[in-house]
Amino acid sequence: MSTAELHIAYEPDQDGTGKIIATARAGAFAGRGEAWFGRDLDDFVKGLRSYPLSWDQPPMIEGGYFDRQGGLAQCLVRIIVKPFDFRGHLLVHADLATGVQSTPDADLQNIASIRFLTEYAILDRFALDFEELLKGRCKVAVLTGTTS
Repeated sequence: MSTAELHIAYEPDQDGTGKIIATARAGAFAGRGEAWFGRDLDDFVKGLRSYPLSWDQPPMIEGGYFDRQGGLAQCLVRIIVKPFDFRGHLLVHADLATGVQSTPDADLQNIASIRFLTEYAILDRFALDFEELLKGRCKVAVLTGTTS
Protein backbone atom coordinates (compact mmCIF):
# COMPACT_ATOMS: atom_id res chain seq x y z
CA MET A 1 0.00 0.00 0.00
CA SER A 2 1.36 3.42 -0.94
CA THR A 3 0.12 6.95 -0.43
CA ALA A 4 -1.62 9.00 -3.08
CA GLU A 5 -2.55 12.66 -3.46
CA LEU A 6 -4.53 14.96 -5.70
CA HIS A 7 -3.47 18.62 -5.54
CA ILE A 8 -5.76 21.27 -7.00
CA ALA A 9 -4.72 24.90 -7.52
CA TYR A 10 -7.01 27.58 -8.97
CA GLU A 11 -6.24 30.77 -10.88
CA PRO A 12 -9.40 32.90 -11.21
CA ASP A 13 -10.11 35.19 -14.13
CA GLN A 14 -12.16 38.40 -13.99
CA ASP A 15 -15.01 36.91 -16.04
CA GLY A 16 -16.02 34.30 -13.44
CA THR A 17 -14.03 31.48 -15.02
CA GLY A 18 -10.77 30.09 -13.72
CA LYS A 19 -7.97 27.70 -14.48
CA ILE A 20 -7.67 24.46 -12.51
CA ILE A 21 -4.15 23.08 -12.24
CA ALA A 22 -4.36 19.48 -11.09
CA THR A 23 -1.48 17.27 -10.06
CA ALA A 24 -2.01 13.67 -8.98
CA ARG A 25 0.34 11.02 -7.68
CA ALA A 26 -0.30 7.41 -6.70
CA GLY A 27 2.79 5.40 -5.87
CA ALA A 28 5.33 5.85 -8.67
CA PHE A 29 2.78 7.28 -11.12
CA ALA A 30 2.10 10.99 -11.49
CA GLY A 31 0.49 13.45 -13.87
CA ARG A 32 -0.42 17.09 -14.29
CA GLY A 33 -3.10 18.87 -16.29
CA GLU A 34 -4.72 22.26 -16.47
CA ALA A 35 -7.99 23.47 -17.94
CA TRP A 36 -10.42 26.38 -17.71
CA PHE A 37 -13.72 25.97 -15.90
CA GLY A 38 -16.81 28.06 -15.29
CA ARG A 39 -19.35 28.01 -12.52
CA ASP A 40 -19.67 24.21 -12.69
CA LEU A 41 -17.00 24.02 -9.97
CA ASP A 42 -19.59 25.04 -7.37
CA ASP A 43 -21.75 22.07 -8.42
CA PHE A 44 -18.70 19.81 -8.10
CA VAL A 45 -18.09 20.95 -4.52
CA LYS A 46 -21.76 20.44 -3.70
CA GLY A 47 -21.58 16.93 -5.17
CA LEU A 48 -18.49 16.12 -3.09
CA ARG A 49 -20.47 16.95 0.04
CA SER A 50 -23.34 14.56 -0.74
CA TYR A 51 -23.65 11.51 1.42
CA PRO A 52 -23.65 8.92 0.19
CA LEU A 53 -22.12 9.71 -3.19
CA SER A 54 -24.18 8.60 -6.15
CA TRP A 55 -23.14 5.39 -7.91
CA ASP A 56 -24.86 6.54 -11.11
CA GLN A 57 -23.93 10.24 -11.19
CA PRO A 58 -20.84 10.79 -9.06
CA PRO A 59 -19.31 14.26 -8.69
CA MET A 60 -17.19 15.01 -11.76
CA ILE A 61 -15.49 17.90 -13.48
CA GLU A 62 -13.90 17.77 -16.89
CA GLY A 63 -12.35 20.47 -19.00
CA GLY A 64 -10.07 20.99 -21.95
CA TYR A 65 -10.60 21.96 -25.57
CA PHE A 66 -14.15 21.97 -26.93
CA ASP A 67 -15.29 21.49 -30.51
CA ARG A 68 -17.68 23.80 -32.40
CA GLN A 69 -20.70 21.82 -31.24
CA GLY A 70 -19.74 22.32 -27.58
CA GLY A 71 -18.50 18.76 -27.03
CA LEU A 72 -15.24 18.03 -25.28
CA ALA A 73 -12.77 17.35 -28.08
CA GLN A 74 -9.67 17.03 -25.90
CA CYS A 75 -9.95 16.33 -22.16
CA LEU A 76 -7.08 17.84 -20.15
CA VAL A 77 -8.54 17.50 -16.65
CA ARG A 78 -11.19 15.02 -15.50
CA ILE A 79 -11.74 14.30 -11.83
CA ILE A 80 -14.36 11.85 -10.61
CA VAL A 81 -15.00 10.66 -7.05
CA LYS A 82 -17.33 7.67 -6.75
CA PRO A 83 -18.19 4.88 -4.34
CA PHE A 84 -15.81 1.94 -4.49
CA ASP A 85 -17.35 -0.60 -2.13
CA PHE A 86 -20.06 -0.94 0.50
CA ARG A 87 -17.62 -0.28 3.36
CA GLY A 88 -17.41 3.44 2.58
CA HIS A 89 -14.27 3.54 0.49
CA LEU A 90 -14.28 6.00 -2.40
CA LEU A 91 -12.43 5.82 -5.72
CA VAL A 92 -10.71 9.00 -6.87
CA HIS A 93 -10.07 8.93 -10.62
CA ALA A 94 -8.03 11.73 -12.21
CA ASP A 95 -7.33 11.85 -15.94
CA LEU A 96 -4.71 14.50 -16.65
CA ALA A 97 -3.16 15.45 -19.98
CA THR A 98 -1.08 18.03 -21.77
CA GLY A 99 -2.81 19.95 -24.52
CA VAL A 100 -1.93 19.64 -28.18
CA GLN A 101 -2.73 22.33 -30.71
CA SER A 102 -2.76 20.33 -33.94
CA THR A 103 -3.27 16.76 -35.12
CA PRO A 104 0.42 16.06 -35.86
CA ASP A 105 1.21 16.99 -32.24
CA ALA A 106 -1.13 14.29 -30.89
CA ASP A 107 1.76 11.82 -30.77
CA LEU A 108 3.48 14.17 -28.30
CA GLN A 109 0.58 14.40 -25.86
CA ASN A 110 1.20 13.03 -22.37
CA ILE A 111 -1.75 11.44 -20.59
CA ALA A 112 -1.96 10.03 -17.06
CA SER A 113 -4.84 8.21 -15.42
CA ILE A 114 -4.35 8.15 -11.66
CA ARG A 115 -6.65 6.20 -9.32
CA PHE A 116 -6.63 5.81 -5.57
CA LEU A 117 -8.91 5.18 -2.60
CA THR A 118 -10.03 7.66 0.03
CA GLU A 119 -12.73 7.98 2.70
CA TYR A 120 -15.69 10.28 3.33
CA ALA A 121 -14.03 12.19 6.22
CA ILE A 122 -11.00 12.98 4.04
CA LEU A 123 -13.24 13.93 1.11
CA ASP A 124 -15.25 16.27 3.34
CA ARG A 125 -12.06 18.12 4.35
CA PHE A 126 -11.06 18.33 0.66
CA ALA A 127 -14.48 19.77 -0.25
CA LEU A 128 -14.08 22.48 2.40
CA ASP A 129 -10.58 23.30 1.17
CA PHE A 130 -11.76 23.30 -2.46
CA GLU A 131 -14.48 25.80 -1.60
CA GLU A 132 -11.92 28.00 0.19
CA LEU A 133 -9.69 27.69 -2.88
CA LEU A 134 -12.45 28.98 -5.15
CA LYS A 135 -12.99 31.93 -2.81
CA GLY A 136 -9.28 32.77 -2.90
CA ARG A 137 -8.73 31.95 0.76
CA CYS A 138 -6.17 29.20 0.23
CA LYS A 139 -3.61 28.26 -2.42
CA VAL A 140 -4.23 24.52 -2.86
CA ALA A 141 -6.74 21.82 -1.95
CA VAL A 142 -5.29 18.35 -1.34
CA LEU A 143 -7.14 15.04 -1.37
CA THR A 144 -5.17 12.16 0.12
CA GLY A 145 -5.60 8.41 0.01
CA THR A 146 -3.94 5.09 -0.66
CA THR A 147 -3.46 2.84 -3.66
CA SER A 148 -5.12 -0.18 -2.01
